[in-house]
Amino acid sequence: MNKKINIVIAGDSSFSWYLVNELKTQVTGRLYFVLEDKEQAIEASLLENVIAITGDITDTKVLDQLELAQCHTVVIGSKEERTNIMAALYAKKEGAPNVYARVFEEKVSNLLESLGVTPIITAATAASFSAVQILQPSVSRIVNLTEDDFSMVEIEADQYPELIGHRLGNLHSEHLHVIAIQNNHNIFLGYNHKVEVGSKLIAIYDKSIKGKIQKEVRQIITLVSNLSKA
Repeated sequence: MNKKINIVIAGDSSFSWYLVNELKTQVTGRLYFVLEDKEQAIEASLLENVIAITGDITDTKVLDQLELAQCHTVVIGSKEERTNIMAALYAKKEGAPNVYARVFEEKVSNLLESLGVTPIITAATAASFSAVQILQPSVSRIVNLTEDDFSMVEIEADQYPELIGHRLGNLHSEHLHVIAIQNNHNIFLGYNHKVEVGSKLIAIYDKSIKGKIQKEVRQIITLVSNLSKA
């Protein structure tokens, strides 16, 4: 990237820490990490290229220091859903162009998306993808990402017509988790976004099932079919 961008990660959780570690060597501008605990903030400040800020992530005085409208992306990823929603909505109101909130309840996803906030899947492995989505929103680069014991794969939804119409949040099995849907040149992370004809599914999977991805997708089809009948 040529243009420098500033990114805010707010809230303590394994997801937030993982995401910060993914981004710290890639962000071309400033990477802010807001943590309520002073000792954690000191620890974060020792990380390369990370600007740690101590404070409550729902405190508007703390958030206003970050000049949210000038930040490329704001990710609210604490362990408390209510806190994440409040902080994310404030960031959006203040003009942050790209706002993500870590959520745990399906029922809030539609509301957040209608207000311009993208809900994030609450799996730790989603942090790898979120980092790529923020910095490199190109599917061809996403599917080449490999992280520890996991790999990513792009799946043509048309090969599995039984998945058409099902929501992203339901597309997972024990070893494979669909973490995004790509339609044309747009990538969607929202829990409730549905698979359409022509969609591409971006999935993260355990390397131990390499060569058995089709079987794992068939398990997902069985699971979503059962949900439809429930």
